[in-house]
Amino acid sequence: MSKKVFVVLLAAVLTASYAQAQFTFGVRAGFNLTDFSGDGVEDSKMKPGFQIGVVGDLALSDNFSIQPGLLFATQGAKWSENESEGDYKVSYSESMNLNYLQIPINAQYKLDLGDMKLLLQAGPYFGYGVSGKYKWEESWNGNKESGDDKIEFGSDEEKHHFKALDLGLGFGAGLQFGNIQAGVGYNLGLANLAHSDNYKIKNNGLAITVTYLFGK
Repeated sequence: MSKKVFVVLLAAVLTASYAQAQFTFGVRAGFNLTDFSGDGVEDSKMKPGFQIGVVGDLALSDNFSIQPGLLFATQGAKWSENESEGDYKVSYSESMNLNYLQIPINAQYKLDLGDMKLLLQAGPYFGYGVSGKYKWEESWNGNKESGDDKIEFGSDEEKHHFKALDLGLGFGAGLQFGNIQAGVGYNLGLANLAHSDNYKIKNNGLAITVTYLFGK
Protein backbone atom coordinates (compact mmCIF):
# COMPACT_ATOMS: atom_id res chain seq x y z
CA MET A 1 0.00 0.00 0.00
CA SER A 2 1.45 3.38 -1.01
CA LYS A 3 1.40 6.44 1.22
CA LYS A 4 -1.21 8.03 -1.07
CA VAL A 5 -3.58 5.06 -0.71
CA PHE A 6 -3.04 5.08 3.06
CA VAL A 7 -3.91 8.79 3.29
CA VAL A 8 -7.00 8.33 1.07
CA LEU A 9 -8.21 5.48 3.33
CA LEU A 10 -7.77 7.64 6.43
CA ALA A 11 -9.59 10.58 4.81
CA ALA A 12 -12.50 8.36 3.76
CA VAL A 13 -12.91 6.93 7.26
CA LEU A 14 -12.83 10.32 8.96
CA THR A 15 -15.02 12.05 6.37
CA ALA A 16 -17.70 9.36 6.63
CA SER A 17 -17.64 9.67 10.41
CA TYR A 18 -17.91 13.46 10.51
CA ALA A 19 -20.87 13.32 8.13
CA GLN A 20 -22.94 11.65 10.85
CA ALA A 21 -24.82 13.69 13.48
CA GLN A 22 -23.86 11.47 16.42
CA PHE A 23 -20.13 11.54 15.91
CA THR A 24 -17.96 12.28 18.97
CA PHE A 25 -14.26 13.15 18.93
CA GLY A 26 -11.76 11.91 21.51
CA VAL A 27 -8.11 11.39 22.47
CA ARG A 28 -6.38 8.17 23.48
CA ALA A 29 -3.16 7.16 25.23
CA GLY A 30 -1.96 3.73 26.27
CA PHE A 31 0.77 1.31 27.26
CA ASN A 32 1.78 -1.42 24.79
CA LEU A 33 3.44 -4.81 25.24
CA THR A 34 4.38 -6.12 21.80
CA ASP A 35 6.05 -9.18 20.33
CA PHE A 36 6.71 -10.96 17.02
CA SER A 37 5.28 -14.28 15.87
CA GLY A 38 5.89 -16.43 12.80
CA ASP A 39 8.23 -18.95 11.23
CA GLY A 40 11.14 -16.47 11.22
CA VAL A 41 10.95 -15.67 14.95
CA GLU A 42 12.71 -17.52 17.77
CA ASP A 43 12.63 -16.89 21.53
CA SER A 44 11.41 -13.31 21.30
CA LYS A 45 9.96 -11.55 24.34
CA MET A 46 7.43 -8.77 24.79
CA LYS A 47 8.78 -5.23 24.54
CA PRO A 48 7.12 -2.28 26.35
CA GLY A 49 5.96 0.71 24.31
CA PHE A 50 3.13 3.19 23.97
CA GLN A 51 0.38 4.55 21.74
CA ILE A 52 -1.18 7.99 21.45
CA GLY A 53 -3.65 9.57 19.07
CA VAL A 54 -7.22 10.56 18.26
CA VAL A 55 -10.41 8.50 17.92
CA GLY A 56 -14.01 9.00 16.92
CA ASP A 57 -17.17 7.43 18.30
CA LEU A 58 -19.99 7.09 15.76
CA ALA A 59 -23.10 6.08 17.74
CA LEU A 60 -25.48 3.98 15.65
CA SER A 61 -27.67 3.25 18.68
CA ASP A 62 -27.53 3.56 22.49
CA ASN A 63 -25.57 0.31 22.68
CA PHE A 64 -23.59 0.14 19.45
CA SER A 65 -20.98 2.40 17.87
CA ILE A 66 -18.12 2.41 15.37
CA GLN A 67 -14.77 3.76 16.56
CA PRO A 68 -12.23 4.78 13.91
CA GLY A 69 -8.91 6.23 15.01
CA LEU A 70 -5.49 7.49 14.03
CA LEU A 71 -2.69 6.46 16.38
CA PHE A 72 1.06 6.64 16.64
CA ALA A 73 1.96 3.22 18.07
CA THR A 74 5.21 1.45 18.87
CA GLN A 75 5.66 -2.22 17.99
CA GLY A 76 8.55 -4.68 18.01
CA ALA A 77 10.16 -7.30 20.23
CA LYS A 78 13.27 -8.01 22.27
CA TRP A 79 15.63 -10.90 22.94
CA SER A 80 18.08 -11.71 25.72
CA GLU A 81 20.52 -14.51 26.48
CA ASN A 82 22.87 -15.29 29.40
CA GLU A 83 25.63 -17.88 29.41
CA SER A 84 28.23 -18.82 31.99
CA GLU A 85 31.04 -21.34 32.24
CA GLY A 86 33.03 -21.21 35.43
CA ASP A 87 34.05 -17.60 36.06
CA TYR A 88 33.29 -16.59 32.47
CA LYS A 89 29.90 -14.93 32.06
CA VAL A 90 28.34 -13.53 28.90
CA SER A 91 25.03 -11.70 28.44
CA TYR A 92 23.51 -10.46 25.20
CA SER A 93 20.37 -8.43 24.56
CA GLU A 94 18.79 -6.90 21.48
CA SER A 95 15.55 -5.13 20.62
CA MET A 96 13.66 -3.98 17.54
CA ASN A 97 11.64 -0.80 18.02
CA LEU A 98 9.16 -0.22 15.18
CA ASN A 99 7.01 2.92 14.93
CA TYR A 100 3.70 2.88 13.06
CA LEU A 101 0.81 5.09 12.10
CA GLN A 102 -2.23 2.92 12.83
CA ILE A 103 -5.88 3.16 11.81
CA PRO A 104 -8.06 0.91 14.00
CA ILE A 105 -11.74 0.58 13.03
CA ASN A 106 -13.60 -1.11 15.88
CA ALA A 107 -17.23 -2.10 16.30
CA GLN A 108 -18.07 -1.45 19.95
CA TYR A 109 -20.98 -2.86 21.97
CA LYS A 110 -21.91 -1.06 25.19
CA LEU A 111 -23.83 -2.83 27.96
CA ASP A 112 -25.37 -0.48 30.54
CA LEU A 113 -24.40 -1.41 34.12
CA GLY A 114 -25.91 1.60 35.85
CA ASP A 115 -23.14 4.06 36.75
CA MET A 116 -20.86 2.59 34.07
CA LYS A 117 -20.91 0.62 30.82
CA LEU A 118 -19.21 -2.62 29.86
CA LEU A 119 -17.44 -2.31 26.51
CA LEU A 120 -16.80 -5.15 24.06
CA GLN A 121 -15.10 -4.38 20.76
CA ALA A 122 -13.46 -5.96 17.72
CA GLY A 123 -12.36 -4.89 14.27
CA PRO A 124 -9.51 -4.57 11.78
CA TYR A 125 -6.53 -2.27 12.00
CA PHE A 126 -4.20 -0.95 9.31
CA GLY A 127 -0.67 0.24 10.01
CA TYR A 128 2.10 1.95 8.06
CA GLY A 129 5.70 1.73 9.29
CA VAL A 130 7.37 5.15 9.53
CA SER A 131 10.60 4.57 11.47
CA GLY A 132 12.47 2.06 13.59
CA LYS A 133 15.69 1.23 15.40
CA TYR A 134 17.59 -1.95 16.19
CA LYS A 135 19.62 -1.93 19.42
CA TRP A 136 22.02 -4.48 20.86
CA GLU A 137 24.24 -4.81 23.93
CA GLU A 138 26.80 -7.46 24.89
CA SER A 139 28.76 -7.80 28.13
CA TRP A 140 31.36 -10.30 29.28
CA ASN A 141 33.39 -10.32 32.51
CA GLY A 142 32.98 -6.61 33.11
CA ASN A 143 33.42 -5.56 29.47
CA LYS A 144 30.54 -4.09 27.51
CA GLU A 145 29.75 -3.20 23.90
CA SER A 146 26.58 -1.76 22.40
CA GLY A 147 25.26 -0.30 19.18
CA ASP A 148 22.18 0.61 17.17
CA ASP A 149 21.06 0.77 13.55
CA LYS A 150 18.19 2.47 11.76
CA ILE A 151 15.38 0.24 10.46
CA GLU A 152 13.92 1.11 7.05
CA PHE A 153 10.41 0.30 5.77
CA GLY A 154 9.49 -0.22 2.12
CA SER A 155 8.78 -2.60 -0.73
CA ASP A 156 12.36 -2.89 -2.02
CA GLU A 157 13.97 -5.90 -0.32
CA GLU A 158 17.52 -4.69 -1.05
CA LYS A 159 16.93 -1.27 0.54
CA HIS A 160 14.41 -1.95 3.30
CA HIS A 161 14.33 -4.29 6.28
CA PHE A 162 10.54 -4.67 6.57
CA LYS A 163 7.47 -4.14 4.44
CA ALA A 164 5.71 -0.91 5.38
CA LEU A 165 2.12 -2.20 5.46
CA ASP A 166 0.81 -3.94 8.55
CA LEU A 167 -2.73 -5.15 9.15
CA GLY A 168 -4.57 -7.40 11.54
CA LEU A 169 -7.51 -7.87 13.88
CA GLY A 170 -8.06 -6.26 17.26
CA PHE A 171 -10.12 -7.52 20.18
CA GLY A 172 -10.80 -5.80 23.49
CA ALA A 173 -12.97 -5.09 26.51
CA GLY A 174 -13.26 -2.27 28.98
CA LEU A 175 -15.40 0.03 31.08
CA GLN A 176 -16.82 3.48 30.43
CA PHE A 177 -17.32 6.05 33.19
CA GLY A 178 -18.95 9.17 31.77
CA ASN A 179 -16.56 10.52 29.13
CA ILE A 180 -13.73 8.13 29.99
CA GLN A 181 -13.16 4.67 28.52
CA ALA A 182 -10.54 2.37 30.03
CA GLY A 183 -9.78 -0.85 28.19
CA VAL A 184 -7.52 -3.80 27.50
CA GLY A 185 -7.03 -5.05 23.97
CA TYR A 186 -4.98 -7.42 21.84
CA ASN A 187 -3.89 -6.95 18.22
CA LEU A 188 -3.31 -10.10 16.17
CA GLY A 189 -1.08 -9.32 13.19
CA LEU A 190 -2.01 -10.94 9.87
CA ALA A 191 0.52 -9.33 7.51
CA ASN A 192 3.98 -10.80 6.92
CA LEU A 193 6.49 -7.99 7.52
CA ALA A 194 9.33 -9.99 5.97
CA HIS A 195 10.08 -9.63 2.26
CA SER A 196 10.57 -13.38 1.82
CA ASP A 197 7.67 -15.86 1.81
CA ASN A 198 10.03 -18.53 3.16
CA TYR A 199 9.69 -17.14 6.67
CA LYS A 200 7.14 -14.90 8.37
CA ILE A 201 7.32 -12.09 10.92
CA LYS A 202 4.06 -10.68 12.28
CA ASN A 203 3.30 -8.00 14.86
CA ASN A 204 1.27 -8.91 17.94
CA GLY A 205 0.52 -6.73 20.91
CA LEU A 206 -1.34 -6.21 24.16
CA ALA A 207 -2.49 -2.68 25.03
CA ILE A 208 -3.93 -0.93 28.07
CA THR A 209 -5.59 2.31 26.99
CA VAL A 210 -7.49 5.29 28.35
CA THR A 211 -9.76 7.28 26.01
CA TYR A 212 -11.46 10.60 26.70
CA LEU A 213 -14.50 11.38 24.51
CA PHE A 214 -15.54 15.03 24.28
CA GLY A 215 -19.21 15.86 24.52
CA LYS A 216 -20.43 12.50 25.83
